Amino acid sequence: MDKQLLEESLTLVDLPDSGLTVRFYDILFERYPGVKPMFQRDTRVQAEMLRTAVVSVLDHLEDAEWLTTNLHALGKRHASLGVTRPMYTAVAECMIAAMSEIGGEAWTPAMTTAWEEALGAVATIMLDGYPDEATPEVATDESGAA
Repeated sequence: MDKQLLEESLTLVDLPDSGLTVRFYDILFERYPGVKPMFQRDTRVQAEMLRTAVVSVLDHLEDAEWLTTNLHALGKRHASLGVTRPMYTAVAECMIAAMSEIGGEAWTPAMTTAWEEALGAVATIMLDGYPDEATPEVATDESGAA
């Protein structure tokens, strides 16, 4: 993964007050309204936690042990909340859409590719943390919700 490109592109779109992740949730709920009940009414706290997680992953991108330990734990938590494999794809799609929108003309196809790769890797590690009895491949409706 291109850590430098990921960091530079995040700096480009990382708005004050977790604006990137707030916009991400707006897009997620517009495109996949079926997932909205999984979240609290006010997603600002969740947006800040997501922003912190994204920054932490980038800070530890070259630390496989940290990534595995922390993302497995996060995956286990998401499994307990009913998050399914297709939802990870929806999240990546909406995060990149928010980044592209905020980045405007400065956002490049290379940035999109770098984030697709990074978010795909994060999803894979998180899904590897799902307990054996969890079923992340549950059939979903059109909105991506179980």
